[in-house]
Amino acid sequence: MLALAQPAKGEVIITEKTIPIPISSYFFPPPKPVLISLNNNTINDFYFLLYSFAYHSFRIDLTVRPLEGGAVAASWNGKDSSSAFALRHGAKIGPSAHFSSRGQANIERAQGNDASSHYSRNLYGKWGGNADRFLGVRFLINGETHYGWVRLTVTTEPRGFSATITGYAYETIANKTIVAGPPSTAAGVQLQQNDGSLGSPVLGMLALGASGLSMWRRDEALLQ
Repeated sequence: MLALAQPAKGEVIITEKTIPIPISSYFFPPPKPVLISLNNNTINDFYFLLYSFAYHSFRIDLTVRPLEGGAVAASWNGKDSSSAFALRHGAKIGPSAHFSSRGQANIERAQGNDASSHYSRNLYGKWGGNADRFLGVRFLINGETHYGWVRLTVTTEPRGFSATITGYAYETIANKTIVAGPPSTAAGVQLQQNDGSLGSPVLGMLALGASGLSMWRRDEALLQ
């Protein structure tokens, strides 16, 4: 059966990590960004920031800024920035996706009043309360465009706001579309652990015979 399996045309590298994005003041102490390198080559590709500002009212912003020629799948909100799409599992991220031409994109915003006699808050974004949404991204490797995703969990409780990166991935073939989220099987996929080591693609399904081979081919088709 192994002889029948053709090599995958591309490979998706998934890094499983849990990275809380700390909330910080906009002014003092300085904001604490979280930077990630999608292909773990020490060159940072995206900059995440969660910060708050308060005077008579308050505002909390979760934003992402691409670095080194990257971009985020987002729409222009007609005000001061772009709004990042909260993609569902299975969404396609590639040349036909809409990427913002602006640098920074808003992921989620909370804005309101926190007076002793009155508390109110409005949310702007579609990430809060939806676990495991995906940020579509593109970035450069050796000057070539690659597509990927960042998985985020954003919590917007009545008086709380938190955000955590729970993994990210990219397609190793330049200009090739990637599907948001881990595929249902691991053909053409390598998992990168927290220590940076790579796990081997799971090919045990081939032992299932023809049915296993058909599953392998279906998942390869998903990544086209």
